[in-house]
Formats: sequence, structure tokens, C-alpha cells
Amino acid sequence: MTTLEALNATVYQGNQNLSPLKKLWLCWHIKLGHIGFSHVQKLALGGFLDRLSLDLLCTTVTDYPRCASCQHGKQKRTPDPSTTVIKNQELIRSLKENQLSPGDRIFCDQLESRVQGRLFHTAGREPDKDWFYGATIFCDTASGCIHAKFQVTLNATDSINALDNFERVALHQGVDVKSYHTDNCIFKSKRIIREILPNAKTIRYSGVGAKWQNGAAESAIGLVSSTAQTNMIHAGLHWREVEDTARWPLAVQHAVYMYNHTPSPSNDIAPIKTFSRAVSNCQVLRNAHPWGTPVYVLEPRLTSSGGKLPKWQPWSRHWQFVEMSPVHAESIGLVRNLTTGYISPQCHLVYDDWSKTVYSSLDNEPPE
Repeated sequence: MTTLEALNATVYQGNQNLSPLKKLWLCWHIKLGHIGFSHVQKLALGGFLDRLSLDLLCTTVTDYPRCASCQHGKQKRTPDPSTTVIKNQELIRSLKENQLSPGDRIFCDQLESRVQGRLFHTAGREPDKDWFYGATIFCDTASGCIHAKFQVTLNATDSINALDNFERVALHQGVDVKSYHTDNCIFKSKRIIREILPNAKTIRYSGVGAKWQNGAAESAIGLVSSTAQTNMIHAGLHWREVEDTARWPLAVQHAVYMYNHTPSPSNDIAPIKTFSRAVSNCQVLRNAHPWGTPVYVLEPRLTSSGGKLPKWQPWSRHWQFVEMSPVHAESIGLVRNLTTGYISPQCHLVYDDWSKTVYSSLDNEPPE
């Protein structure tokens, strides 16, 4: 769907309280994973989005629209007006001081979820004991790039596997990990220390109760968690019949992918570009789609030249988009079969970004 078509999307078409500018602004805000509206404006001004967005967002607008999903997923407590917080400018970014090359220091911590999450390679019908219980989040100091490795348990064995997975991904992108920083948790076990030290890597820990010393990892966990929660709430508001909290690993993975490929508002460079030292045209942004949106997948027999189907048989199947494929072309999406539950990469897709082809009641209450 083009941005011009997005302006006439059914979800906003009857809302006379939104101007065309704000409708377009809100559409890109949703497609890019509910990032800040000022961030969307900077991306448009930088030419990362389409031509229509550049023309509309060149004006200075401070009256941002409101996103219902963000209010449900990111609402914060109103600060006390009598309290003033002044940051020490000399200590800002001190955790990342002198860590100028990717891999110089990796902050890591574990994300724990009481709601277990389904696996990626199965139909989602395995026993609960085999579902994901959490993830190890890695955050590179120099680039800010985030990597998430999901785990069935948070013990030493699965954590070592997460470390190995992250180092293989980093090595594939030309990055040699030199140092880790983490809290006093499972990473202080002898098995993990024996795994790290022989490989000429160092590891250091935060003080007891000093969570701020691992602030980069804590911030990364908060960022991907709130983004994933907002994406799931948005999908539940528009397509409630397929809403399922067990798919939180898919939402977290999508949040990490979009964050890594979205240029930073400070320097217009995506974290993945700094981490891998690669050049990108940011086509990922223009190919972005809201998480959990309906998609129509062409029947396999029609994907090849000369393929045919019996008369009166549907030519496509109704599935759900869960994330962009990290190992295929930027236009390939991972979609979930609503009948079997399996997830597969597909090319011949029609995305219904604004859920116009599914039923949604007038009840705007967030999903449970």
C-alpha cells in the first residue's frame, strides 16, 4: 500500500478530527513500530520516507496526533511539578566513554516474562515447558545495536548458547567481541566465566543494587518491551480474534529489527549500519508494515510460471504478518498460517496494513 492510499485507510477515513497531515504522520508512526512523532518527522525531512511524506512534513508542526495504542502501552506517571531533576552533564554517556568501535563493550541482561512465548520453528502447540521463558538482550556500546536471543530457561546452559549465538552473528558482520558488562546474575556462574575467559574476552559486573551501571542493557530491554507491547495492543485493537499474548517473542523480534534499521534521530545513521559498517538505502523503512497485520498469501501452485488452480478455488490464503525476515531480502515477510500456526517466509503477499479486510467492533477497549 502506498502512503497516498494510507491516507484513505478505513481506520482513519471517518475521523474528521485528524487533518491529512496528521493522518499521514500517524500512518508512518504505526508502520515504523510506534516510534516518536518527532523521530518520524526527522526521517521524512532526511528523505528516508517517500516523496509525499517529505512534502507534507517539511513544515514545523508541534501539535502531534495521539496514538491510542501508545497510550495503552506506553503511558507514564505524571511527574511531580514540584520536583526538578538536573542531570550531571559530566557523567552523561560515561558508561560508553572510549568505547568507539563495535564490539569493544557489550552490555547484556536478561528479559524475563511470566507469560511464556511460542517458538519460532514450530506450530505453537508444543508443551508449555518447551516455550520461551525469556531472552538475553545484548546491546553494543558504540553503535547501540540490539540483539535478542530467546531462551526456554534462563540457566547457564541456555545463556552460554545465547552468547555463542550473538558472537556468531557479530562475527558474520565483521565484529569481534572484546568485552562484556552485565549484572550479578547467571553471567557470574563458573560455566559462563570458563566459556568467556579462554576466548581472550573480559567480563565485568555492576555493583550489587547498582542497576544503572548496566543502564544500556536496561534501557534496551525497556525499549523493546514497550514497543512490542504497543505493537501487540495495536494488533489486538484492530484484529481481536487472533490476539494471543504467547506471540510476544515475535513482537519483540520485530521491535528489535525495526529499531536496528531505523536511523537514529541524533545522527541519521541506523544502528545496524554502524555495527556492521555497511551501507544501506533504508529500504527497510519503506517496506515496513504494522506488526500483526492481515496478509494474503498467493497459493503455491500459482507462484510458478504456468501454474493453475481448479475453477472457483480461492487464489490466496488469509494469514498474519509477524515480522520481516532477517535472513532474506528486505521485502520478504514472515507470516503465520492461521490454520496450522506455522511461520514461513513468503514473497507473493498483499498486506492489509490498516486491517480493512477484517472485522472490528466499535469497542475500543485494549485486549486483555
